[in-house]
Amino acid sequence: MNASALLRHLQTGVPLLATLRNYRLAWLSKDSIAGLSACIVSIPSVIAYAELVHLPAITGLYAALAAAIGYALFSSSRHVIAGPDAAIGLLAGSAILPLSGGDPARIVALAAVLSLLSGVVLLLAARLKLGVIADLLSRPVLIGYLNGASLVLIATQLGKMFGIKTEGEEFFQIVYTVFEKLSETHLATFIFGVLLVALLVALARWLPRVPGALAVCAVAITATFVFDLGSYGIALVGEVPSGFPHLSIPSLRWADLAALAPAAVAIAFLAFSDGILLAQTFAEKNGYEVRPNRELVALGSANILAGLWQGFPVSASQSRTSIVDSAGGKTQLAQVILAIGLLLFLFFLTGLIALLPKVALGAILIVTAIGMLEVASLKGLYKIDRVEAGIALGVTAAILLAGVVPGIILGLLLSLVTVLVEVSRPDDAVLRRLRSDGKFHDCLDDEEAESVPGLLVYRLYAPLIFANARHVTNRIRTLVDEAEPPVKWLVIDAQAIHDMDVTAAQRFVELHRELIARGVDVKIADAPRPFREELAKVGLSEEIGGTDFYVSVKQATQDFERQAVSPAGESGKTPE
Repeated sequence: MNASALLRHLQTGVPLLATLRNYRLAWLSKDSIAGLSACIVSIPSVIAYAELVHLPAITGLYAALAAAIGYALFSSSRHVIAGPDAAIGLLAGSAILPLSGGDPARIVALAAVLSLLSGVVLLLAARLKLGVIADLLSRPVLIGYLNGASLVLIATQLGKMFGIKTEGEEFFQIVYTVFEKLSETHLATFIFGVLLVALLVALARWLPRVPGALAVCAVAITATFVFDLGSYGIALVGEVPSGFPHLSIPSLRWADLAALAPAAVAIAFLAFSDGILLAQTFAEKNGYEVRPNRELVALGSANILAGLWQGFPVSASQSRTSIVDSAGGKTQLAQVILAIGLLLFLFFLTGLIALLPKVALGAILIVTAIGMLEVASLKGLYKIDRVEAGIALGVTAAILLAGVVPGIILGLLLSLVTVLVEVSRPDDAVLRRLRSDGKFHDCLDDEEAESVPGLLVYRLYAPLIFANARHVTNRIRTLVDEAEPPVKWLVIDAQAIHDMDVTAAQRFVELHRELIARGVDVKIADAPRPFREELAKVGLSEEIGGTDFYVSVKQATQDFERQAVSPAGESGKTPE
């Protein structure tokens, strides 16, 4: 391989290299401003998200740094910023805590293992070109998950707000503990927390351009410095290490891998679903395309690097991505600059974190959770489809009752079941002829359309496969049995049957022979090539015969009416 070919290969595998090779200096100022803005806003948020995973605050910065580097190298998106995320953090924390036994060192190790596992799942999906799997997380399931996760997230932060120690991770257990220990509320912590929540809400309402998390952290740190909040019993984050994170491989136990695997798969689904939606949204807005499998590689690399740098699972961040876009960011160099900003903070400014009250992190997470709630979306879903609204509520209830990981797994299963039900009970129609132009349509108005006596025209709006073959053939039998006058010709409008598997083909053969034995001629109109090829494989093309295939339903109907007038006459249709 010559140097030119090697360079092209590297640029394909590492899109950032192609970006740098074609970079324009005119973009540098905008990418710099965008990257630094996102960095400043992200620092308080990622520290708060580390609390969700029950990790030291510094690990949020480690995870953010790893995500920025890993994602920037391999992403096809020019704008998406990767890093810790509230929903992913909550999911990770709910999977880790039950296995840790409350041991802080074990929590760190488990978080790193879970991040590595999630990254491996994402890379494996990329290798198998499974970018389409994100579609399995349907909108109702995502709404249900976000609502359930938001409520659990709020519950997990009540202990910080009231200054009390809560027990467990399940929603109702936490809420019960809070009510039980209300008399132990630390008044100074509670009042300060309420003031910070009010500040966040006010900024979001009246000064939306001001980053609320950053402002709250600045106010809280200043208050600690001026009023010595620690002397009033308000808990502080405390001293955190500075410098570059150590690269290390966490100790692995087979039992841990098995226990964390479901959570890793759920995190991979959720991270990619959110990530690809975010990438496509900003790509469409800025006039370029993203490659789903390349996004899988980028997210997988970000999670693996986060695991090696003592971090936790990461995803794409909508808020930081929006900041980069609004600041005029042009390329992934903005994320590289964000990483440089995080490095500078890690080396020189971590001392500020020690002065940060823990209740400030709780306030940030509570307001974040309120913003995650999809109440309006749930109401809209209820108006459109009550069954899907029920699925969303079911996922929310599962998360509140059984936990975040079982809830999201149930959501994925519900998505699959919904798809199977849709496939196994496809839409169909009996077509009738319009009086106006003689064409056949799925028409309900008796004044507009008419049936042709003795002719049944059936259209299936789906491929014919093993999952729906029994239902479709039984449906056709019922229509033939109930028809008045009796059916002489059954015309199957096959234009939507773009695929048929062997099981369905065999059932179709059985139906064809049964109807022929009953004196019903079976004709096929507008059959696509894959459908005819499958019929040929099972030998039905020869059995039906070329004269039983028509290019359109209208032509088949004309032939039927011609033969009804002259039964002894020959078909006047043009062979296909």
